[in-house]
Amino acid sequence: MEKNVLFFAPGNFGEGKVLEILRKEQYQVVAAESLQEFVQAFSRDVFDLVIFGQIQGDINITDISVTIRSMCRVPVLFLLPEGTDPEYFKKVKSCADDFLIWPVREEELLLRTDLVLSCHAAREKKHSKDSFSVGKMSFDFKNQVIHTPGGPVNLTRIESQLLQLLCLYRNNILPRELALETIWGERDYFKARSMDVYVAKLRKLFSHDDSVKITNIHNVGFRLDVNEGSHGKKNPGDR
Repeated sequence: MEKNVLFFAPGNFGEGKVLEILRKEQYQVVAAESLQEFVQAFSRDVFDLVIFGQIQGDINITDISVTIRSMCRVPVLFLLPEGTDPEYFKKVKSCADDFLIWPVREEELLLRTDLVLSCHAAREKKHSKDSFSVGKMSFDFKNQVIHTPGGPVNLTRIESQLLQLLCLYRNNILPRELALETIWGERDYFKARSMDVYVAKLRKLFSHDDSVKITNIHNVGFRLDVNEGSHGKKNPGDR
């Protein structure tokens, strides 16, 4: 069966060779050389695998990887250059399904790619992350509904995407820039102001639940804190 792959490698890191190897094996590969191209491609098409090459500049691909793996359940493979900082390896291990040291032999890239896809397919049969428990409420991302003690409340697409990101980062900081790129595909002033409005709306939904708090971390991002002790165990789909 044909598989769709999104390859993100600003600076053309290994691009030609990766495209050649995968396309020869009937993979459909889309290459993105900027964060904007990556976000546009990811929001436009459905991919079976994301491959990250070496990223130049201040783009934090470990944060991006955590988000896309959790939000859309797409497996991620990293291609790292020789001499990569050991501390960076630790970050990659926590947010990627696998990684390879570049340059790599054709056979190894294909074998590792097939293995990542096979393992992911097996996991998908057991897990779903479209539903979350948040304090006294439950959130159904797929249907854009939050179930409150007073009854179901329908959310807009943007409210649902933002709440899902907050749930995936629960008890951790959701970077502001990452939320803007993921939801809007850009991070200008007006989109940032719009996001503040949506956060305020979500905060109001949880205003009667003392176990849930959405905090604005100035110039950094937002944090959804949930006191698990107040309402029992987490939903299996939660992080």
